Amino acid sequence: MTMTFRATTFAAAALLTATVAATLTAATDRTVYVTVTDSKGAAVPDLAAADLVVKEGGKEREVTKVVPASAKMRMTLAVEERLIADTSIRMAIFEFLKRLAEYSEIRMITIGLRNTTVADYTGSLDVLVGAINKFTLNPNRDSNVAEGVLEIADHYTDKKAERPVLVVLAMSGGQAGVDPRTVLDKLRQSGATMYSVTLAGGGDAGPVGSLGDQSGREQVLGDGPKQSGGRRIELPSTGAFSRAMQQIADELRGQYAVTYVLPDGVKPDKRFGISAKRKGINLRAPSAIPDK
Repeated sequence: MTMTFRATTFAAAALLTATVAATLTAATDRTVYVTVTDSKGAAVPDLAAADLVVKEGGKEREVTKVVPASAKMRMTLAVEERLIADTSIRMAIFEFLKRLAEYSEIRMITIGLRNTTVADYTGSLDVLVGAINKFTLNPNRDSNVAEGVLEIADHYTDKKAERPVLVVLAMSGGQAGVDPRTVLDKLRQSGATMYSVTLAGGGDAGPVGSLGDQSGREQVLGDGPKQSGGRRIELPSTGAFSRAMQQIADELRGQYAVTYVLPDGVKPDKRFGISAKRKGINLRAPSAIPDK
């Protein structure tokens, strides 16, 4: 009995080891969301796998599928409190939500000294409009935008959303209060595509000792979109928000899901690159992706 038990145990252990080894070395599909436009900035309706070259970790990978993105976005619209009393910005937010409510589950957050959720994830435009009407008319003068982005990135990392998107409306300048490298790394791990729309000339640099913090906040608002495949749009006035946010909405609605394969035994690498073989198209994609 003892010998039989040991043989069975060894056989089970060998089978388990083989199963684990097969799991570790199996080919892995990875999907990245990419914004694709033509030379005039319009959506491209007929992109194909043959049009693209994908590299991860500096090595070219086989592209197996390129399709218009169909998964609903898990979107956070985060608005710095100093902006929410402006009527032009409220109208820009409404038009933005109207364009994307059908394609997204959206939550709205205001960023002051801390994040405040005014609407949890919903596709109901009525609920979202009601949340806009709840915006305070007495916002804090100080806002912890970088910390706010970090908290949202933490949320996405924990929830492991399939298609997370973060859109931040903020003033340029101001203090970070947190190491921007921590924020950017957490944003990468979350897999969220970040856009920032910033109003120029609104930041308060404060004393000379705070200039590093101000630079850190600007780094989050600039490098966050750049590394995640979104972009930053800087505006001279609140009246320009409507057009900028319409442009972002159109880009998100026209995204593609690009799936490629990591061969057997190849570990994931955060470095990602994509280029077009086809002339006349422009790509915006992450330069750094999560460790998976």
